[in-house]
Amino acid sequence: MPQVHTGESLKGEDALRALARRFPQLYVAPAEDALEAHQLAAGLGIEPENANLDHFEGSALDELRNVGTPAGSVEVLFLERRRDFETFLQIIGHKSAPEPIARTVGAITYRGLADWGKVVNARKAYVAAGGEDWRTEFARLAQEPGAFRSELVVISEGPYSNVAANETPYESNEWTAISREIRLHHECAHVVCRRLMPDDVLAVWDEVTADVVGLLCAIGRYDVALATRFLGVSAEGFSNGRLEEYLDEEQASRIDTIAVEVFHACMRIEQICASTQPEDPFALLLQLKREPLIGY
Repeated sequence: MPQVHTGESLKGEDALRALARRFPQLYVAPAEDALEAHQLAAGLGIEPENANLDHFEGSALDELRNVGTPAGSVEVLFLERRRDFETFLQIIGHKSAPEPIARTVGAITYRGLADWGKVVNARKAYVAAGGEDWRTEFARLAQEPGAFRSELVVISEGPYSNVAANETPYESNEWTAISREIRLHHECAHVVCRRLMPDDVLAVWDEVTADVVGLLCAIGRYDVALATRFLGVSAEGFSNGRLEEYLDEEQASRIDTIAVEVFHACMRIEQICASTQPEDPFALLLQLKREPLIGY
């Protein structure tokens, strides 16, 4: 199986606890009147009174880990329970407002999050070096682009691309575990592309290539039958898959034609993988991004 470096991880309740120390808004349970407490926590690092994480059910399978990529480490949080995933998104993405989260959302990447853990570490280093005016130093450091900011990928449990286990070669529990790894590395692929090729965006091709990374990392090979099923593409056209989510109105009007193009691109990727037996999925990702097989 291709090797992707994954750093140490925190599991179970330790994962959310560690994040809450950096992002204290996680202590603010979603509620109609939670905005002020959220703003104090997210904007000033002030924890609410009696801070706790009781609004998360928690699971022993929850995990916070760092995945090594050519674009640097990517921090990924996996939340096994759907309710916890939705609660997390309400807190971070909706300022602790109890907004409904669509069932189709299974992963999200947050960029530019104010990371109070980085502030604490910077202050400790400043004081240890003999600094005596942290307020002025903090104001100076905060002017730097991206200062005290972090990026976090959050993924949930569930069959990847809403493909049921009986549509795959795998038993239910095995497919659940495989889906988790596909989703994790698919999202990491997007992060790599945004960091290294921020202006090179082809919505459909980005999805195709991210699935390549996900499959290689999860099962050790590019399964073209699964890849085309995820997107709902075949030599005949489109049927029930993710492809339609990435097309604009004009493209959607000719979805069957595009689906055939995507299908043949996937078949070509299968040939590439068979001939090269890629050991580094992210290196293959960058190669495919530099030489796109479709223009969408």
